[in-house]
Amino acid sequence: MAVNKDSEYVAALDLGTNTFNLAIANSKAPFSMEFRIEKGVFLGKGGLKEKIIVDEARIRAQHVLEEYSDILSNYPLNEIRCVATEAIRNAKNANEVLRFIEIDVPYTIETIPGEREAELVYKGVKSTDILSEKNVLIMDIGGGSIEFIIANASEILWKKSFKIGTSRALERYPLSDPPTRKELQSHLAYYQESLIELKSLIDEFKTDTLIGTAGSFDAWRKMLTENTDDATSELNQDKLISCIEKINSLTTEERILINGMEEMRIETIVPAGILVAYLLDSYTFNSVFQCSYALAEGVLWEMIYK
Repeated sequence: MAVNKDSEYVAALDLGTNTFNLAIANSKAPFSMEFRIEKGVFLGKGGLKEKIIVDEARIRAQHVLEEYSDILSNYPLNEIRCVATEAIRNAKNANEVLRFIEIDVPYTIETIPGEREAELVYKGVKSTDILSEKNVLIMDIGGGSIEFIIANASEILWKKSFKIGTSRALERYPLSDPPTRKELQSHLAYYQESLIELKSLIDEFKTDTLIGTAGSFDAWRKMLTENTDDATSELNQDKLISCIEKINSLTTEERILINGMEEMRIETIVPAGILVAYLLDSYTFNSVFQCSYALAEGVLWEMIYK
């Protein structure tokens, strides 16, 4: 695949712990999205606790990247950037895995730290023009880590990556089918203990708006609203909590029948829901928004406005 600096498009790949995301945009300002796709890979499955990526996971990764390379070959590309997050940066066999999956892809994979991941998530959210002078709490729920950012349209005020992602929580506290009340309480306690510092920060920066990016928030948006085209959508908090409570009472077979539920989120949406319900119960948010744009879109933003 040839890359021509005078070409029309730029592309970004986000190699996450659960999903791989590809986004393609016009290379010229203003920011204009051309194509987006997300595939479940579950790179961290079976190995987060031991800090390895198992063979089955890297084979899944290679297959999806080959598919993405075929898609990219259809676009005249100015630049391609690929970033890897928690599963790869946490893995003791990361170098071996990268050599394996880079064989058939025409770009270099860059492993980024959690703080950099949070910065790129912020830029992805900012690209939608949802931010104003008011401070907001942005959260990006991943499989290996969860990024929290307090920011406004002008700047990031605080950011941190927590190693408490949904796949990590599920490895630590497996769930029955359906989950028991005790198991759900274990997940809740896990998040409560891990996020003690949030309260003082939310109070300090007077943050009353929550923006959840991509992943489970995309699924909840599909279940709760008819707005499936815009990059952002406001969610009704009462309906969101009711939706979470319903999902967490069902078996996996029952969950998959819910309109808007994607198979790749059938397990991870449970701990994600426990976390979000905890935040909504613990803090006063006047508004909750879903934002489809996150890390990959933040990478695109940087390429266009560098």
